[in-house]
Amino acid sequence: MMETLEDFVSKLNERAFLPGLQREFVWDEEQIAMLFDSFIRGYPVGQVTLWDIDSAEDNFTTYEFIRKYIDGDGRVPRRVRDRDARRYNKRIAVEDVICDYLVIDGQQRLNSAYVGLCGSLFTYSGGSAGSRADERFWSEKVLCINLLGSPEFRDADGLGLAGDYEFEFRATDTLDPESEIGYEKTSMNDGDIHRLWFPVHEFVTEGGVERETSTVDHEVEQQIESLELSATGPQRRALHRVAQRVVTKFRQNVLGYELPSTTVKYSSQEVHTIFSRINLAGESPQPYQYTQSLLATYCPYTEEDTFHPREKLKSHIETLSDRHPAFETEITRQFLTRCLIYLINEDLLQTTVEAFSKDEEVKAMRDKWIAPDDMGNPHGRFETAIDRGFQTVGNVGLAPKSMPSILLVALLAKFYYENPDAEVNEANERAAFRFVAKSQLLNALTGSQARSMAQSLSDLRPEDGFETFPGNQLLDDLDLHLTAEHVDKAVENARYDNAASDGDTFTHKGVAAILALLDEGHADLDIERLSVDHIYPQACADDIPTDSDGVKIHRIGNLQLLDAAENRRKGDTLPEEWLSGLGEAEADHYRTVNRYPEGIPPTLETYQEFVEQREAAMKEALKEKYAVSTVEP
Repeated sequence: MMETLEDFVSKLNERAFLPGLQREFVWDEEQIAMLFDSFIRGYPVGQVTLWDIDSAEDNFTTYEFIRKYIDGDGRVPRRVRDRDARRYNKRIAVEDVICDYLVIDGQQRLNSAYVGLCGSLFTYSGGSAGSRADERFWSEKVLCINLLGSPEFRDADGLGLAGDYEFEFRATDTLDPESEIGYEKTSMNDGDIHRLWFPVHEFVTEGGVERETSTVDHEVEQQIESLELSATGPQRRALHRVAQRVVTKFRQNVLGYELPSTTVKYSSQEVHTIFSRINLAGESPQPYQYTQSLLATYCPYTEEDTFHPREKLKSHIETLSDRHPAFETEITRQFLTRCLIYLINEDLLQTTVEAFSKDEEVKAMRDKWIAPDDMGNPHGRFETAIDRGFQTVGNVGLAPKSMPSILLVALLAKFYYENPDAEVNEANERAAFRFVAKSQLLNALTGSQARSMAQSLSDLRPEDGFETFPGNQLLDDLDLHLTAEHVDKAVENARYDNAASDGDTFTHKGVAAILALLDEGHADLDIERLSVDHIYPQACADDIPTDSDGVKIHRIGNLQLLDAAENRRKGDTLPEEWLSGLGEAEADHYRTVNRYPEGIPPTLETYQEFVEQREAAMKEALKEKYAVSTVEP
């Protein structure tokens, strides 16, 4: 069966909806723009499969297609939410709509067409320094076509043009102070390129039906006439011809694009099987998306079921992002699905996920997901465990950039889930801190290592459960423990990294991990407030007496961890002068925790002896405390 893109889009949220088994909409603005580029060029984009629900039992959950899409994870400001923008599909009651079809293949393409033709998307542009809750860093964008871009016209009587079709999402003025829609001139080496960005939603009504041709043509003519550019009469007429050609191509090739489709009439259980085979045989979704689809299809998933995976996932992300804003970009559907799969001792490997069966692994995941917590919160145990994981790392100042991997939180979440009596206390915070430092030096917490550690959490668990996170046991169980060779290599190779950004304490090639393990008192401090300091400042390198090897100012023997405020106060002060300006007790504290060698005053003349003796003391202390024969209690 062949229907046009206009036919399909006009049915969305009117007669055609999504079933609960479908994964979430995940395409970004570039993918959507590329889809429209394929439409206008007549490229194949794949088939749509519709489920005729007249032949199905009344046991399906129905969701709407998204019109205004929030692209990305993390918090969303109220002004964006007030515009009815969504990141997730909204569930609707079957009795409230006239539903003829549910889309079981082609959701990404149809929802992309819907957003492009009838909606918009909202994007965050504040980077790591901005706040996702601040509306100033958000833009509402609509899909636009360059009316002056056609492969048939390289120029307009001498005016430079793009020479090809162009689709882009451009910011409106609803959030940004200025609109990016309309005329644009770009200066190039060989002259100016003229563009006219026209929203594609102007071609259709709100319901996706094509608007009157004469109305749209008149609007386009007015836009060409009002262009603020220096152009002759012939050039202006040439621009009209280019724009009219692009408009015609859009109507014929985009709105009139014949989208191949098939309609199936099967029972609900058969549709589950069809969906799985479509996704495994064709362009497979990401493992976490497929897992969530399996969870949504596992019965019961009816309107009467109080647990809806999509909505619960959305709730988890919103709650955890509000509670732990430093991790909001890490609290994603993929991360939460990984936490869930860890509970059944599996991981998000494509081959593993594809082998899941609804009678075994998926049922086990669902049962663990819906478990209540000890406070009576329905379906709350899973979220509580993850929340405690984030609390644990947050309480010692760890953030995404100062951790070897977010998989640490997934491991902690499993630990708290399987050991509900364990508390977020000093013992667990110190255990997590030491685990991070050791993992950094061992280059542990790769995907396969974390998966094995998740399995070990269950295998090593005593009958009455753990009270403290068994980080050392997890490393030892995989033969990942510090040896004398590890210590020697780490200390000899650790160097300050000038390329690391401010605050990246734990990315200084193992420097912070070594210094932190030397003195566990650092676990009482906020790691994010610690910074790596040169005991002898970099500025004094030229004043230090040197041998033939030169002064290695960045070696670990010349580095210490300081509170960032104290580091700024110290500045380029030489160590003797800095220490003499402190109180006696404070100066002794810094000498002790940073392993200053005894009997060697930190003067310019003693630099080489000072750093060599300090590095030897570091090796001795680390080997004594952490080498294979001395595993921590």
